[in-house]
Amino acid sequence: MKKIIIIFVTISTIFSQDLGKKMIENEDFTSALIYYKKLLRENNNLPKEDILFNIASIYSLLDSTEVAEKYFNLSNQDSIISTADLNYNHGNLLYRNKRLTESLSLFKEALLKNPEDKDARINYEIVKNEIENNKTSQQDENSKKDKEESDNKKEKNKDDSDKKKNKDDKSNNSKNDPQVNDQNDGPKDNNQDNKTDKNENKQIRNDQSSENILNALKENEKVNKKRKQKRYSNTSGKQW
Repeated sequence: MKKIIIIFVTISTIFSQDLGKKMIENEDFTSALIYYKKLLRENNNLPKEDILFNIASIYSLLDSTEVAEKYFNLSNQDSIISTADLNYNHGNLLYRNKRLTESLSLFKEALLKNPEDKDARINYEIVKNEIENNKTSQQDENSKKDKEESDNKKEKNKDDSDKKKNKDDKSNNSKNDPQVNDQNDGPKDNNQDNKTDKNENKQIRNDQSSENILNALKENEKVNKKRKQKRYSNTSGKQW
């Protein structure tokens, strides 16, 4: 099971009877802030960086990260060399603010200044492992995303290939299907049929015309024959 990072905050003892430290131990943080800020305003020989450090640490305990960051930076600027405790408390603050890389750097600084600080060593290892786990998780996430994109691309290519194949098959089937070919040749056959019909109609008209002429000739022949018979009959009568 992952070990929880230690959120232990060191408070600098400014003098032997430091009332602020007792207030913090009693969790009276509001009174402790008032006390240390009063010391900060007064002209005294107390180390200013220690007062700033304590104020920053109290704000860190209260999870007022932005204000705590401000006082940690002021304390660091005011001191010639930042202390291991300052680096440790500042590292804790940045860890809670999810600034893991900066937090790891501060725990490392704390260890360099105080190699015997077990809490700083534990925190350093925890933050280091968390950073490495985050990198591994990110790499896994990226690999998963790349695989999904690759699978989607393959699926799309397969769909496109299937669509093209279906289109080609449909085209080939249309060429080989007699019914489709008949449909395609329909207009041509209709024209041929129309020509045939016209020729047949013309032939019928010609036949009818020939028949009509023949009938007319026959009828004319009958008429002429009757006329001849009549003339013959009339001629015979006069001779008698």
